[in-house]
Amino acid sequence: MSPPRLSLVLLLLPPCASAVRFLVLRHGQTDHNRDGIIQGSSDVSRLSDRGRTQAREVGAALARLGDVRVARTFLSPLARAQQTHEILLLDRPDLPTPTTLDGLREIDLGSWEGRAKAELRAEQPDVYAAWQCDPLAMVVDGRKPIVELWERARSAAWPTLRAVDTAAEDDEGATLVVCHGSLGQALLCTALGLDATAWRRHPFPNCGMAEIDWPADAPRATRWRWRLPEEGCWQSGTAARALHLSRVGVRIEG
Repeated sequence: MSPPRLSLVLLLLPPCASAVRFLVLRHGQTDHNRDGIIQGSSDVSRLSDRGRTQAREVGAALARLGDVRVARTFLSPLARAQQTHEILLLDRPDLPTPTTLDGLREIDLGSWEGRAKAELRAEQPDVYAAWQCDPLAMVVDGRKPIVELWERARSAAWPTLRAVDTAAEDDEGATLVVCHGSLGQALLCTALGLDATAWRRHPFPNCGMAEIDWPADAPRATRWRWRLPEEGCWQSGTAARALHLSRVGVRIEG
């Protein structure tokens, strides 16, 4: 069977009337982001001046998006996500009262947390290289943090987010999820049915936001796009899976 013709599956899809919409937003730049320090799930860093400006710009952008009405809000428990949400309220005071979920915290990096990236690159070059491009081989303190993150997104975060939406009376409104860069990748990729080998395929910039449509009765998200900092085109979930599988050398039947 020949590989899929990606030019045929990279489609712009019409709106899905039954879809439940999620807006996955990374926090603004922190002092650790600025200084090249690993954060992980530690809760020491705070938004930098630039990060606060980015969050304010997102709030203003959300206020201008006429097709987005936020019905539910979920937050990471970490301060940098909480700070970002607080700044959003300056321009979107109508956002619903948030629910904080521990499952939305950032990737757990153990002894790496609080360390400078340059130091880790020099001291542990093989592990740092795996952190960049070999997620299944990346081990810190005897654990595989990227693999564990994907499992948390799939088994803990998404079931909670989707269960609330499925039961909600207001199923037309979007769910805003304010979280982190690595966790945002894991949420997007697991929604599309991509495993941890998709690490760094869809990196989130500070205050980058992805929009995901996932029908309540579907096993995977049907489409997604970048919404911020710039609006992208809708891509089908099938296209995302086909593109990823072609990159890792797997063929799709049918």
